[in-house]
Amino acid sequence: MELVQGARSPSLTPLEDSQRIEYASQALHIYNTADPYLRPIRRFIFQTQRQIYPILLPYLNTAANLAHKSPAIITVGILLLFLLIAMQVLNFIRRVMVWWFKVMMRIVFWTVVVLLISAIWQRGVERTVGDLVGWGQELSDVWWREYRRWEGYQNQGSSQGRNPGPMIGRTNARASWR
Repeated sequence: MELVQGARSPSLTPLEDSQRIEYASQALHIYNTADPYLRPIRRFIFQTQRQIYPILLPYLNTAANLAHKSPAIITVGILLLFLLIAMQVLNFIRRVMVWWFKVMMRIVFWTVVVLLISAIWQRGVERTVGDLVGWGQELSDVWWREYRRWEGYQNQGSSQGRNPGPMIGRTNARASWR
């Protein structure tokens, strides 16, 4: 009989009705408990709304009339909204990538510091400095050797009567560069 009169929903059992009543009583209790804290916030929101409403009403009416007269403006607005959302997502991705890059650089830095300290601890200061100077000298020798080799390739092209200008987009090394 209750189903016919619409007093009760056909999908709810008595157990679900009691759960709904319990949730409602808990929600009412939470509202009454929080009301003294929320009252100043609600009062501020309502006062702000009363003060801003007369100022914004003419602009909102003008915007509504423009949207009614020209629906293309709404389409452009939706497109701009999508672009704004896409930019926000891309900015978030950029910030996450920068954060991970900084974390990795810190890890690399501190790893190098720990390795350097452990090498000094194991080998001693004099031997470690000697090894570092030797490695630096070898690196410098390799760099200068490669620099002279590629400078020779560049000079080889100018001595054969070619344009001695900057070598953009072509190389004189051909297949024998190694």
